[in-house]
Amino acid sequence: MPNSVHTQNALANEPAFINRVKGALLTHALTVFGEAQSTPPTTTETVRRNYAHQVMNSSDAEAQRVARIIVYRANVNNFATSYDFVAGAVVTASGDPDVLSQVATDWNIYARV
Repeated sequence: MPNSVHTQNALANEPAFINRVKGALLTHALTVFGEAQSTPPTTTETVRRNYAHQVMNSSDAEAQRVARIIVYRANVNNFATSYDFVAGAVVTASGDPDVLSQVATDWNIYARV
């Protein structure tokens, strides 16, 4: 069965998935801190870095916000979402590398560049 608004909304509210998003956000924030900056830094570089600080300082809130977006993006939405009755949780076939890749792709959107 293909994903729907119902499956993806359920996934966005799943605590285990939110933690995966949080991990991806924190991982990519560290990558952003390691990016070379021009002198003087561009506005885009500054906004990206400021968002990385925001993620570090408010990772739980950012993970919940981003989870509501990322479930509709290709690297998550293109994988099956289902309910695992044994685990009692909504699960996705999208792996951690897929989630991290989508976070990296969308970082400027989340940062509002």
